[in-house]
Amino acid sequence: MSRMGDCSQVNICSTHFLWPALSYSLVLSISAFINKREFARCPEKGQRYEALPLRYKLMCWLVVTPLFVSSVFVSGAFFFIAIASYIGLEIACVNWYRKNGFWD
Repeated sequence: MSRMGDCSQVNICSTHFLWPALSYSLVLSISAFINKREFARCPEKGQRYEALPLRYKLMCWLVVTPLFVSSVFVSGAFFFIAIASYIGLEIACVNWYRKNGFWD
């Protein structure tokens, strides 16, 4: 059998990849649901988030969230890195909001 068809040697086919990927998807889905409810409750917050540049959103989706998931599946030490990253990103977002007149 060729190596291309043999999933036993490829990490993406193993459960070591499956559970973190499913957890990451679940966390993003829950976050989207919470944001949708929050934006319906407070339209100003939704307008601020809509105006936020994509790079801040990508940092959350592609850096902070995977760090939180990694803290469960890889090492608890990632939790502290994730918290620090989250706080740093929140500070950056609030600074952007203030600079652009979205926050008093």
